[in-house]
Amino acid sequence: MTTTDLSTGESSCGPTRRRDISTTEKALFEVIFGDQLDLHMRVRDVVVGLADIAPSGVTFDQEAARGPRLLREVIAALGCSAREISSDAQMRGALCDWAQVAAPRLLLVLTGHFDLAIGAILSLGNGSAYQQQCLAELDTGAALGVLMLTELGGTNGADQRTVAVWDRQSQGFTLGTPGPEAVKMMPNVADPAIPKTAVVTARLIVDGRDEGVLPFLLKLRTRRGLADGVHVARLPDKVSAPMDHGLIRFDDVWLPRDALLGGDFARIDVNGRVESGLPPRVRFHRAIGVLGDGRLDLANAAIASARASLSGLVNYACQRRPGDGTLLVDRDAVRRDLAAAAAAVYAMSALGRRLRDMRVSQSGTEPVLWSMLAKPLLTNTALEVLMMCRDRAAAQGALRINHLVDWIGNLAAMRTAEGENQIMQVVAGRRGAELPALRLPGQEVDMPWYMGMLVDRERVLAQGRAGHGVPARGRDARAIELATATGERLAVAALVTEAHSVTDPLARKLLESAAAAYALGRVHDRGTWYAANDQLDTPRAELITQELDRNLRVVAEHLSSLVAAFATPALPGPLFSGDYIDAWMEYAGWARASFPADRNNL
Repeated sequence: MTTTDLSTGESSCGPTRRRDISTTEKALFEVIFGDQLDLHMRVRDVVVGLADIAPSGVTFDQEAARGPRLLREVIAALGCSAREISSDAQMRGALCDWAQVAAPRLLLVLTGHFDLAIGAILSLGNGSAYQQQCLAELDTGAALGVLMLTELGGTNGADQRTVAVWDRQSQGFTLGTPGPEAVKMMPNVADPAIPKTAVVTARLIVDGRDEGVLPFLLKLRTRRGLADGVHVARLPDKVSAPMDHGLIRFDDVWLPRDALLGGDFARIDVNGRVESGLPPRVRFHRAIGVLGDGRLDLANAAIASARASLSGLVNYACQRRPGDGTLLVDRDAVRRDLAAAAAAVYAMSALGRRLRDMRVSQSGTEPVLWSMLAKPLLTNTALEVLMMCRDRAAAQGALRINHLVDWIGNLAAMRTAEGENQIMQVVAGRRGAELPALRLPGQEVDMPWYMGMLVDRERVLAQGRAGHGVPARGRDARAIELATATGERLAVAALVTEAHSVTDPLARKLLESAAAAYALGRVHDRGTWYAANDQLDTPRAELITQELDRNLRVVAEHLSSLVAAFATPALPGPLFSGDYIDAWMEYAGWARASFPADRNNL
């Protein structure tokens, strides 16, 4: 199948009907932010006030040190403790969203600090003096919280090699690295000037018995230096997302009894008996449930930067007149890219916001599964949108002053953090027949005809059938396909449900077209699969092509209204300026009057 080019039609920069604009944009704001718009605007303005502008001429280490300083500044500016932020999913989520957009170096330390360290202590701690002391330092950002899970030899869930051996005499644990494969890799703990408190996953050994992997709380680095027995080697620089990553080795590091973060399902008594009614592997998965919060926060933050990148590109495309003088936004290929990206971003935003609301209301029965589906889908989609924006912006997109490359760099880190995306999809997809049964709250509305095609594909994949004429794929590949199909179906359902909930007619039309454009784009891209499974004949293929084109046209004609609802702040950088040429002249210190002729008269 091929999609016909979008016609230029009315310019995407033209005004929407004035009588509709206020109610339309209000309705679109609610799709993106729900009932949390005021919170988002407050957090946005605080984060913008940090002035985390991409620097030139500084070292990687200097940039990496910026994140912890920004963390202390934002905690103080928000006027609440870090544990309060950690406990408030809406505030924590808003902070992650706007940090990715307006303070990318802050975003890099947020989920480790709030979700993985403080979140673990609050959900798994026992309130002891040791744990409260650690929390007090994390509360203000005096110490930075990190998670140490990944090992050099590879981390496969509960199969880890780092050990924490119970010492009956000292009533504590001895943390050890028994071999090079057990070395912890990538936690950002190498900067000697920044105190770090770590949640370390290690295999608990009691009197020679393997009690499974559990998290332990370690004051890894203080102002006086590393804890006794801890060795850190700084890892080489990355090309983006600056952090002080390291390799970490433990040589008989002593931890107090209260370092164990076992919640109410894994405690150790004075005799060294583990009090738990759960098998060891189940304990581990219960303990690392906090990863779900971090995964969802990263997923939504990724889409927040995709929204901002579209805002910048639409703004720029409405000014740029290359070649024959036609506005960039009025070139059919560019309009097609922008419309498809806007449709995808609205679908992902609706899904991500609803999952965050579910986390707050505790209405989701499988929070870990939802996050494992959302993080790969949202971060992968965000990367596709950002790369398109970077390419369409050409030279402008390559410069850090225009933000896109920093957002892309952070996305590379997000796609690995809290579980590499493909691994997440494999684990989620192996749930098989459970996935087609997943429903979002409020998803009782009638679904459009194209949803049936997404549902049919998901059902076939869940049943494990390879399809007619399609070579059988391996177990992991099938799981990835199923997880992706489920995520896409849920995203469309979320956006269709949002469309049904709005009363403004134009907003409803735009949301319905965005949902259709995204869904039909998914079907279009998998045309060979549908054909091989006898679900796509010529008339249906023609209908899909026509409807995809029609709905993309609707989205393209209203790009300005759609991106206005993203509430992207006035970011520094010519791409986001009202006149990008004037912005560059100001940067260079060149007045227009110094040129021999005004560009409009050339």
